[in-house]
Amino acid sequence: MVGAGPAGSATAYHLATRGVDVLMVDKAVFPREKVCGDGLTPRGVRAIQRMGIDPTEPGFTRVDGLRTYGVDGVVIDLRWPRLKDFPPLGVVRTRFDFDNLLAERAVKAGARFDQGTEARRPVMDGTWVGGARVQREGHEEEVKARFVVAADGASSRFAAHAGVRRDDGRPMGIAARRYYRIPRPQEPVLEAFVNLRDEPTGGVMAGYGWIFPLGDGVVNVGAGLLNTFKRFKEMSARKLMDVFVADLPPEWGITEENATGPVLSGPIPMGMNRRPLAVPGMLVVGDAGGLTNPFNGEGIAYAMETGELAAELIADALAKNRPALAHLYPVLLKERPVHAFRGPARVPQDRPHAVRPHFHGEPHRRPRRQRAGQADARAGLPGSRAMKASIR
Repeated sequence: MVGAGPAGSATAYHLATRGVDVLMVDKAVFPREKVCGDGLTPRGVRAIQRMGIDPTEPGFTRVDGLRTYGVDGVVIDLRWPRLKDFPPLGVVRTRFDFDNLLAERAVKAGARFDQGTEARRPVMDGTWVGGARVQREGHEEEVKARFVVAADGASSRFAAHAGVRRDDGRPMGIAARRYYRIPRPQEPVLEAFVNLRDEPTGGVMAGYGWIFPLGDGVVNVGAGLLNTFKRFKEMSARKLMDVFVADLPPEWGITEENATGPVLSGPIPMGMNRRPLAVPGMLVVGDAGGLTNPFNGEGIAYAMETGELAAELIADALAKNRPALAHLYPVLLKERPVHAFRGPARVPQDRPHAVRPHFHGEPHRRPRRQRAGQADARAGLPGSRAMKASIR
């Protein structure tokens, strides 16, 4: 496991619980900071419950819905829907604590975790990724593995060494966040501001701001922007943050004096914008694969879901000694609701209205046998006959 964020820890946990010998490495020493909104919708809560984590335990701040601010003073409160497959709550917790909790769960399940250890590049056995060259305390060594999972985040240099590339036709975002301790009373809602002002046009930028409660008066305040915005190259994440904060009511107290830390910023790869998501011997999960929802910027839930799916396939492939089973991963990702990962290939550059609902129908589904045969080209595997033979 290359990387110990939500995707990496979820993959490691679900592999370890299936009896697989797992080594997870991360160049950071935990706990550590991460640029994120820190919020989990019910989808994310379900993912942590599947790792045996109780979202009502101390450290989590419960949220019961979403409050959306539009143009012309429009405010809409939306409670989480009551659904059979999802819990009726969301939560907020700093990534400093949250990622450390997930890594501890993976270790408790049986995974080994080497912190302060950087996976520098893949070890190749012909065309197969057979391990990694790792560096710890200035010493580099080779670690062999039956499978490697790249979960090293938005930059994913490790996956790039194995031939994974960004698809420029897919969305990309930037975001910044900062913590504040403010006098404004907290409510159990995630607040989203889809009214980011674009002064030159008088319209609204293709992004949103947020205020998420962390309890004890502390909030995560941030803003994100899609690269489909016409003037994207003129905007930095910090400039976007300044625009957002300047438009907030002064009485809310989101001021320099009430900041508890610096502004941190980073990229957000979205819409499955990395390809391929599987190469022989290696799967790509979470931000490393661009698996953030481009509609709302939610990434933690999808990181953990893709990690669990990768773990299921790898464990099955190892148990049956059929490596090609694991490389059905990109195909099975696309079996899920298409809009969840990929979103629209292009979105409007300008949004004169704050919200334009778009409802997606049930995605067209080809027969499973046909899809399995088509996976090989996407995964960089041999032809469909070899794939079918290995699955039988």
